[in-house]
Amino acid sequence: MSTPLLFSVVDGVGEIVLNRPDAGNAFDEPMLDAWVAALQQCLADDAVRAVLLRANGRHFCAGGDLHDMKRELEGPPSIHKTKLWSGVHRIPKLMMQIDKPVVAAMQGAATGAGLDMALQCDFRVAADNARVAASYVKIGLVPGDGGAWLLPRIVGLPRALDMLLTGDFVEAAEGQRIGLFNRVVPLADLENEARALAHRLADGAATAMRLTKRAAYQGLHLDFTTHLDQISSHFVLAAKSPEHREGVTAFLEKRKPNFRG
Repeated sequence: MSTPLLFSVVDGVGEIVLNRPDAGNAFDEPMLDAWVAALQQCLADDAVRAVLLRANGRHFCAGGDLHDMKRELEGPPSIHKTKLWSGVHRIPKLMMQIDKPVVAAMQGAATGAGLDMALQCDFRVAADNARVAASYVKIGLVPGDGGAWLLPRIVGLPRALDMLLTGDFVEAAEGQRIGLFNRVVPLADLENEARALAHRLADGAATAMRLTKRAAYQGLHLDFTTHLDQISSHFVLAAKSPEHREGVTAFLEKRKPNFRG
């Protein structure tokens, strides 16, 4: 029996690989447990400077396993809610805490919670065969893992409602046009392109990027004056970092900065 999720740290990039290709990388409990452990390490380990989420097989992620869902149909609502909150929701809650850049490499289909998981990433690099669907409505469910919160913030409310209420697929080119995908590349190039982006981010000024990511996401919920107050503190923290010193020195010496130290 294969390991449902693979994790490694290579040259500053924590690489999480969904590894249930025969099930379309639908997640089960062992996969979720391994995913949580990987995210916790990415969050806590300063050696991890960026994160890459990808999947083995033809498809990125089919979301929750429908066989598991069928077995849960007869359970009381309170048990189902608790399982969701303390089970699958561990992933989005951890993803919202990670202030390091996170890149998703997406091929084939990403549906339901599989799309939700990709939306939690900062960058989505898609293969030209990628297609996504907020498919919950087609089985009588609501978006279970943050999709109804994330999708309007990424593509705008009208387009998000179109996706959420029809459950229709969005193909790669359209996904790039509406801002769902940062870039679309040939399938054969997907892994290399996504990994190159993750390593480029890992080579960057980690303190500045982490504070910038925090400011961007938290700024969605702040008024402008409060944002400026927050960013003044972030600015001082970045200005006192060794990376800022290196950046200024490298600029004056007309060389490429080395933010790794």
